[in-house]
Amino acid sequence: MEPGSNVRWAIAGRSQERLSKIRQSLCEQYQLNEDDIPILIASLDDAEALRGVVSQAQVVIAMAGPYALMGTPVVEAAMETGTHYVDITGEAPWVAKIIETYHERAEAKGLRIIPCCGYDSVPSDLGAMFVAEHVRQALGKGLASLRMVVTDFHGSVSGGTIASAMEMQRPGEHVARIDMQDVYALTPTKGPDRDFWGVEWVAPIKRYVTGFLMQVINNRIVHRSDYFLGYGSSFRYSETVPSPYWLGAQAMRAGFLAGFFLMSQTWLHGALKRVLPASGEGPSRKAMLEGHFQHTLIAKTEGPEPETVMAKVGWRHGDAGYWGASRMVLESALAIALEGDKLEKDDKIQKGGVLTPASGLGDTLLQRLKAAGFYFNIVDA
Repeated sequence: MEPGSNVRWAIAGRSQERLSKIRQSLCEQYQLNEDDIPILIASLDDAEALRGVVSQAQVVIAMAGPYALMGTPVVEAAMETGTHYVDITGEAPWVAKIIETYHERAEAKGLRIIPCCGYDSVPSDLGAMFVAEHVRQALGKGLASLRMVVTDFHGSVSGGTIASAMEMQRPGEHVARIDMQDVYALTPTKGPDRDFWGVEWVAPIKRYVTGFLMQVINNRIVHRSDYFLGYGSSFRYSETVPSPYWLGAQAMRAGFLAGFFLMSQTWLHGALKRVLPASGEGPSRKAMLEGHFQHTLIAKTEGPEPETVMAKVGWRHGDAGYWGASRMVLESALAIALEGDKLEKDDKIQKGGVLTPASGLGDTLLQRLKAAGFYFNIVDA
């Protein structure tokens, strides 16, 4: 935190030795004293110790995945101790399971349990909320559709992300059985409808597009936000990546589908782990700081005379999946810890439940992200 901040925070995990090394690194990088960073010890298989750690916090930030294996005990401890919860998962079957298990209890307790507060799925979720609110205020209309196009991205993938992708393919009591192609898998009132994996020409950006691999979680989170916030009576969201050439878009499509097929074959996971980054491996600090991203949002309004509205969402200060995700989940936690009164007074958002960044934190998080250097801008169509 900034010098002079009144936020008290700690790091927690099961290994005193590893946490001490992390604390030492943080102290060296940011000129902190060891006393500024308490260490709390608990293992996921020790429910009493875990409750003891989580009970000391107003908000817990869960950063260890795969969440299907490591997330549920932390959510359970948060529920039992009355602690708000945020994380950076992108595992839709696990999110469906905690909605099924905890949503009504969290709603009754006024607890915000908010997964997907990293690159999965803050830019997508708040970008959709931002455009829908602009269209409502400026044009008095709802949204019929919103397409996100990843128009600029420089970043990398870690072993933890790969491990999470593999874990999503394994059935078990820790995940819900959902249709992995249904964009409404986390929405109780709509569905089914499929992700877009074709190739289309998009005139406003003069590019061919095909489906973006992150839509398998982001589409579901945005549609859950629409369920709570009401973007349009027939609202439909999709995510894509562009190419100036039809063959280029087809090649990307083939690559994504081949990757999904390989991940779905659990018998191949052992071989894949030998050639892909292992859990715990990721980009260097230098690589993370050199990253950036930009999304272009193309909206169509409802009504007999639909209008096109475009926006840009992005960040120029680091890798989206790691440096950026860390900032996004931190701002999500700080929104709850520091601006709880503001959240309670915001009639547009939910006050408790298993929520999304938009439906649980709304404009409060949007403004915090803007102050941190993220941009959300309406542009000429």
